[in-house]
Amino acid sequence: MRSIAGATVGSGGIGLSEEQRKRLTIAVELASKPQLLLFLDEPTSGLDSLAAFNIVRFLRRLADAGQAILCTIHQPSAVLFEHFDDLVLLQSGGKVVYNGELGQDSSKLISYFERNGGKKCPPHANPAEYMLEVIGAGNPDYEGQDWSEVWAKSSENKQLTEEIDSIIQSRRNKNEGDNDDDRREYAMPIGVQVVAVTKRAFVAYWRSPEYNLVCKP
Repeated sequence: MRSIAGATVGSGGIGLSEEQRKRLTIAVELASKPQLLLFLDEPTSGLDSLAAFNIVRFLRRLADAGQAILCTIHQPSAVLFEHFDDLVLLQSGGKVVYNGELGQDSSKLISYFERNGGKKCPPHANPAEYMLEVIGAGNPDYEGQDWSEVWAKSSENKQLTEEIDSIIQSRRNKNEGDNDDDRREYAMPIGVQVVAVTKRAFVAYWRSPEYNLVCKP
């Protein structure tokens, strides 16, 4: 992106293209050097298939280099889906339907649904489309089982809960002698956060080529 280093970011057809803005967003996150997790919200939305593939392939390289990445993604193709290691699948209402490894060719995901009453996944089907069809996502006429309840009662959920509890307890034991400030939920007080976010919002607004100072009656 060196050739557009001095360009105005813009929005909606003005300034950088959709793919360039996605790349810039990822670059900004990387510049902050996240120690634990890089979070990306739908980095492929609005992109064509080639641009989406380039973005996901880049994320895969980051993950292979040791960077943990949490990414929300909308309607991925089978090719994109295979680049991810683990999946947290939510149904309407934010209830967990699946939380675990995908496996080679999404074998673990498919096996979970088939074992628990889901229809058999057709050969060469897109696992992402298959899982959404099984849980009835977007289908107002769906009358099947509640997959969030299936997950809540599953052995996979029990094992995952035990692992999380173990990590939390280990963390508590490690921090018993630490200062209370080191165990705060957020590094900065709420006042500092409000000031920083407000300043950022104003900067983003005034940098937009589309702002309008004239108020119509």
